Amino acid sequence: MNTFTKALCVGVLAAATLAGPRAEAGRVGGPMSESGTIQAGQSVYFDVPFYEGPASVSTFLQGPGTVELYIYDGDGNVTQGQGTGTMRRAFLDVSRSGFFRVELRNPGYAPVRVLVGTS
Repeated sequence: MNTFTKALCVGVLAAATLAGPRAEAGRVGGPMSESGTIQAGQSVYFDVPFYEGPASVSTFLQGPGTVELYIYDGDGNVTQGQGTGTMRRAFLDVSRSGFFRVELRNPGYAPVRVLVGTS
C-alpha cells in the first residue's frame, strides 16, 4: 500500500469517527456534585439539564437523618429515588433532552447534610 492510500484511509476513518452519532448521555456538561444542608421539613430544588439517554441522580447523607429524592420532567412524570440507609438513587431514561427538576426533601425534625451527584 503506498503512502497516499494509507493517508487516504486514515483521513476517511477520522472523518467517519468525528461525524458519527453523539455518544453523550447524562448531565449536559458532564457529571456534577454539590453538598449542602437541608433544614428540617424543607425541600431544596434545582434544575438539571440532561441529554437524551440514560441518566441518574444520587444522594449520600453525611451524618444521621433521611432525605427523599424526586425528579420531575416537563411532561409531569415523577421518578422517586430508591435506596437504603444513607444513599438514594434515581435512574432516568431521558427520551428528550432538556431540564429536569430535582427535589431533595428532608422529612425529619433535624437538619441533614447531603451530597448530591449526577451522571
